[in-house]
Amino acid sequence: MIKAIFFDFDGVIMDSMSLKLEAYCECLREFNFAREDVDRLMREYMGQSRIKIIGVIYEELTGETIPPKVFERALARFNELDDAAREKMEFLPGSLEFIQMVHADRFTAVVTGTPEDFILKATAHHDLDRYFDIVRGSPDTKRHIVSSLLDEHSLKPEESIVIGDGKTDQDAADFCEMRFVGFDNGDHSFDPATAWKVVTDLNQLSVV
Repeated sequence: MIKAIFFDFDGVIMDSMSLKLEAYCECLREFNFAREDVDRLMREYMGQSRIKIIGVIYEELTGETIPPKVFERALARFNELDDAAREKMEFLPGSLEFIQMVHADRFTAVVTGTPEDFILKATAHHDLDRYFDIVRGSPDTKRHIVSSLLDEHSLKPEESIVIGDGKTDQDAADFCEMRFVGFDNGDHSFDPATAWKVVTDLNQLSVV
């Protein structure tokens, strides 16, 4: 039986990736980066912090290191837009029902690259806190968060899974020798060939 489930948030629980894309495009709008290029880089680095992704987008598309003042301005604007987008987020099909089903008799956690203060506001806004034993975000890496939670709660890797849509989720599962469930939302960056299972709706997943 699977006794612990670690969930990514954006693109797995909430259909929020298009909102993230709008925020990345808008916070760097002064540079006229092509939307498809911003989208490509966001998907490639999904699961990492916005601090990392903003810098990567600028550096990949200009060939230069992002100036500190530009970064600070872009990050502030992204945070502003992310706050405003919280009420626009919608649940992905099956996600809420699945979470409601599994939380009662096993350990459940959110592990995301979103800053911890922002993800705590998001889970509270959508009344999700009661379904999770813990909600964690950056600056800690997903590897470190998952590994630490396994130790802190005496969870066995073989009885635990990570559900995510990004390479960082898959990497955290591999690092901790756990099974990885890839959530295929149409824009994932994980490797389906090495995933334990791939689903398009969490209700397709049996956790018995």
